[in-house]
Amino acid sequence: MTRSLLAVLLLSLAASAEAYVGPGMGLGVIGAILGFLAAFFLALVGLVWYPLKRMIRARRGGAVAATEPSEAANSEPARRTELNTGP
Repeated sequence: MTRSLLAVLLLSLAASAEAYVGPGMGLGVIGAILGFLAAFFLALVGLVWYPLKRMIRARRGGAVAATEPSEAANSEPARRTELNTGP
């Protein structure tokens, strides 16, 4: 406890650096912080919202799989095109 208190006191006695941070650097730091926060919260939304949405849809019974036999019989097979590279 006394070591951490001593460390805080010594760090608080440090002289200011008097360094200049220009507007470009300041806006870059703000943009980076906002980008990091947005990515973090969007990842949380992705991890929570989509499984929750699936659970709600499953409870309501509205989700129908796209691979049912009736839909598979009506769909056309995928066509493959070959690349002709030689004479």
